Amino acid sequence: MLSTVVRVAVILGLCAAASGRVEAAFPDRPITIIVAWPAGGATDLMTRGTQEAFAKAIGGQVVIKNVPGAAGTIGAAEAASAAPDGYTLLVTPIGPMVLQPHRMKLTYDPSSFAPVCKMVDSPIVMMSPPNSPLKTVADVVAKAKAENGKLAYGSTGPGTIPHISMLGLAKAAGIPLKHVPYKGSADVVQALLSSTVELFADQPNLVPQYNLTAIAIFSEKRIPTYKDTPTVKESGYDLSFSIWNAMFAPKGTPEDVIVKLDAACKSTMSDPGTIDALEKQKQPIDYRDRAGLKSFVDAEYEKARVLLQDAGLKVQ
Repeated sequence: MLSTVVRVAVILGLCAAASGRVEAAFPDRPITIIVAWPAGGATDLMTRGTQEAFAKAIGGQVVIKNVPGAAGTIGAAEAASAAPDGYTLLVTPIGPMVLQPHRMKLTYDPSSFAPVCKMVDSPIVMMSPPNSPLKTVADVVAKAKAENGKLAYGSTGPGTIPHISMLGLAKAAGIPLKHVPYKGSADVVQALLSSTVELFADQPNLVPQYNLTAIAIFSEKRIPTYKDTPTVKESGYDLSFSIWNAMFAPKGTPEDVIVKLDAACKSTMSDPGTIDALEKQKQPIDYRDRAGLKSFVDAEYEKARVLLQDAGLKVQ
């Protein structure tokens, strides 16, 4: 009887030790970060700007996987359905997480994810191609009125902030604009550079990356990284929009893994290499831990419901 008890105790001890080794080993294989947009887009550039520091902080290899389409919801759905083990993460802006769930019948919503950390929060910049005659909001308004619906702007999909911000300007200024949706910001930039569209409103890191012209910023006041660029409000239209990016894991990911990922994210966002990379991209760092991100996303989800309702966009 005693030998049986001893054997059981030894087995349990070995299991506990093995379990401890597994937990301590995370990550013991590459971590995949899904970016639900094409390579070269605003979220992709931001994520790659943090990749090296995050890999160092987490102590393992980090691979970025671009899964574009359907305003970011294809990649988000893939991340939501991944094994909840910490080896598949999602870095996403506002759209796929809190805007599109109000517009589309999706297989996920914010409750499908475990928040890890908030990374950046960028005011939206309205931009035009290099050498474009559109350099001010007044230029945009005048041309839109003169062309009566032919002036085209690109977006990353219906119901995204790049779409809604330009809808807001069209409504406030009483001008007709033509909306042309694309899979992601990299695609819109190419359309800008080929003159397929003339305007785009998105994250500020695209301006220096592609030598675009910053027309105006959808913010309450001018920002340090664009101190010479006026706000849309200065042109008489009280409009403010921003795009944040945050990291999420599938719901059910073990708490100790989330804690480790969050700690790595915090370290990443204070890393000198990350700070330098995001300063060059003009991406303002706005780190929040997993608890802060949870309450933030909950509030954003409700705000988005009202915003989309006001824009007349409904579930399709």
